[in-house]
Amino acid sequence: MVSKSKSNRTAAEPASTEGKNLYIGIDLGTNHTAISTSDGKKNSVLTVVGSPRDAVASKFLQKEHLYGQEALNHRVALNIYRPIENGVLKNQREDIEAAKGLLNFALHSVDACSNAKKYAIVGVPAQASVLSKKIITEMAREFFDGIMVASEPFCVAYNLGQLEHSLVVDIGAGTTDLCRVHGTLPEPEDQISTNKAGNYIDKELVKYISDQYTNVRITTEMAKRWKEQHSFVGEAEEELIMDVPVDSSVLKLTITQEMKKACESIMPDIIGGISRLISTYDPDFQDALRSNIWLAGGGCQIRHLDTVLEHELELIDGGKVFKVNDPVYGGADGALKLAMDMPKEFWHTV
Repeated sequence: MVSKSKSNRTAAEPASTEGKNLYIGIDLGTNHTAISTSDGKKNSVLTVVGSPRDAVASKFLQKEHLYGQEALNHRVALNIYRPIENGVLKNQREDIEAAKGLLNFALHSVDACSNAKKYAIVGVPAQASVLSKKIITEMAREFFDGIMVASEPFCVAYNLGQLEHSLVVDIGAGTTDLCRVHGTLPEPEDQISTNKAGNYIDKELVKYISDQYTNVRITTEMAKRWKEQHSFVGEAEEELIMDVPVDSSVLKLTITQEMKKACESIMPDIIGGISRLISTYDPDFQDALRSNIWLAGGGCQIRHLDTVLEHELELIDGGKVFKVNDPVYGGADGALKLAMDMPKEFWHTV
């Protein structure tokens, strides 16, 4: 973890009266930013920021910055910023400023900009570098009286209460993070990250459809929508027939096998990561670990992923796979719970 206090404050002791403190959990994701607060509010916004391309767009939109779905809806008139790439905040001035604006927007969306002392934990990819963690804390420090970062899959495990002999597979948009949990904060050897995640599936789906059909005009946004509605692995329950732009027309085309191949493209890395984390665990507890595997993040909503993974794990002596009930807020809720449980002295480490 990394912790900072506000730059213009001495590290003040959190107020002894609980009502004077507001604790916040944030999942700053490549695709969505989810936020949960200790006063029971939560929201999820697309991690997208837009600014008008020219004076005409500025006059038409009457805003200097648009965030989330509104930015995506008007993207043809905007310069679009996606400040998080592969789960990491880009280290460019314009992206850092975009992330600040997005964080401010998210905080206002849950009325978290009062005068209460605010203490936040931000979930980051399992193997985020020290530099990446520092960039996030520096970006966010002006909003909070205390700020820490923590491994996103560990936050999921903390929310589930699965803190002993558990293995979390957190499939986001930019990264798939694997983390084994054994009663302590995870060490580097407990965690694995891969860039084969939701965005990778989108790109593979575009490629497979383009290879199958000539002159199609598919964007990754189209592929993302189709994936979010129809993703699956294993056996198809029905044929997927989509309205696909071809030249200047729209044709109904079957994309069932293309969807299957795209979604299954992330599975080898997941299975390899699970195998590695089990095989390097204490032998006395390997069976407990393999029997307590949790799928989290937006990617866990891929149909049949849990059952297909269990079938594949039979090749390495088996495994039991579960899905979290709340893939949207599991990480943010866990970060919130962790923030509320942190001893006061943790918020003073500079």
